Amino acid sequence: MKKIVYGMLAVFAVLLSFTSCSPSHEDFSPKASISADQLNASLILAQKSPGNNNFTISTSSPTRYIKVFNANTNAELGEGTNVSTQVVPPDKALNIYVETMNEDGSITKSATKSVAVTEYTDLPAIFNTVFGRDGKGGYLTSKWTWDDSRTIYWGNGSWGSDVIGSWWGAPKNIDIDSQAAAKGLPHDGLGAWFTLSLGGVTTSRGETGSVMVSQTPLVTGWGVGSMTFSGTVPLMGVKPNDGNARCYSYNIVSSDSTHLVLALQTTSNTSEGWFLAFKRIPNQ
Repeated sequence: MKKIVYGMLAVFAVLLSFTSCSPSHEDFSPKASISADQLNASLILAQKSPGNNNFTISTSSPTRYIKVFNANTNAELGEGTNVSTQVVPPDKALNIYVETMNEDGSITKSATKSVAVTEYTDLPAIFNTVFGRDGKGGYLTSKWTWDDSRTIYWGNGSWGSDVIGSWWGAPKNIDIDSQAAAKGLPHDGLGAWFTLSLGGVTTSRGETGSVMVSQTPLVTGWGVGSMTFSGTVPLMGVKPNDGNARCYSYNIVSSDSTHLVLALQTTSNTSEGWFLAFKRIPNQ
């Protein structure tokens, strides 16, 4: 009889230990209905430090399962009870709204919440090579010109596979100055330059704008990221076989501290890409 009792106690103890050691999970179950005003009041937008670009978004007790959306694009940024998100240049503020489900299946949506960002940290590694670091945690302004060590530093090739222009281009087959003039960009030839920084873009043609850098390539598995320009384009940033239309979206084929290769896709022939190879002008 004692053996039976002890055996039952042992089994109970094992079951208890499994219960106490089981991992915790987020509570997906809907909570009691909440009004928009109540949801607004309960939202917590915690920055890593004042002005920082890294946020954790949650609600005060009782904690609710939320979906977080970019208020500018309506894109979902994440979901859960503690949602981490990051503001990336050139954006200078977090602009979000959240939604949560009530017990009756209805959805409550918050008002838009905005928080200014004055400091950028923990950005993807591609930012280090595109902009450079100052050794104090900040990002530099990088200045780029044509990489004249290349056989072809401006030219076409296979979109999605080539690492540099391989079909035709300058300086191997044509003079870059004459091509720049023909494309309506006479200041984009030899000696031309452009700068990249978190604060914006400048060019030797006198234009300014901004750039958004992502670690996600335009073609999966090809390159190290992508760039989207606004207000201006890099040197010879046009589509020669599409009427020299300006191009604002580029695949970053390769990038290190001294070299940068961008590629744009021809609209009329999607197998063709135009490759722009640059070298960094040191100490600038």
